[in-house]
Amino acid sequence: MEAEYHPSGFQTTPRYRGVTYTTPINAANEAVPVIDLADRLCGPGGLRHVGEKWVARCPLPDHEDRSPSFTVYPGKGGWFCYGCLHGGDVVELYRLVRGFDQRDAHAAAGHLLLEFGHQPPERPASWHRKQERQKQVRDGLEDIKVRALRRTLYRMVDPLIADDEDAEKAWDECLPLARLWLRTMDGERKAG
Repeated sequence: MEAEYHPSGFQTTPRYRGVTYTTPINAANEAVPVIDLADRLCGPGGLRHVGEKWVARCPLPDHEDRSPSFTVYPGKGGWFCYGCLHGGDVVELYRLVRGFDQRDAHAAAGHLLLEFGHQPPERPASWHRKQERQKQVRDGLEDIKVRALRRTLYRMVDPLIADDEDAEKAWDECLPLARLWLRTMDGERKAG
């Protein structure tokens, strides 16, 4: 997804839709002024007042700034860096500084709210109902994956087994290993 430039001069990134995604972003934009976050990131004496805007060296980690190119527009609730050509709202600034992925803007908004002492919004009741409706399907899919992994593990161990009693014991011991393997694979997939 490429960033878009708006007539207001701020670079914005496309947002994903959905109540669970936009609710924390909207709450963070309302609760945390961009000037407060910029002041915290730039350090004491980092921001300088120039007319209606504030300027400083860019706090983004991938931009080494020698002259003040980072501009905060408190009246509009936005910021823009003329050196690295990034801009947006308070959530976008926090997301870029803390290294959140673009798809995790809602999580960045939640962390931003917590950092400034605000409570992130609760998920709507519809989200919880959807989780309950989908639980049976998710559990069924996990069981299928566990059975497949259990068979794979057993096939690896089967040539090493001497008698039928050991085979039953090995089959029983493959189940917890398959569940552990599945959790490990899911954790790596979510992290990567």
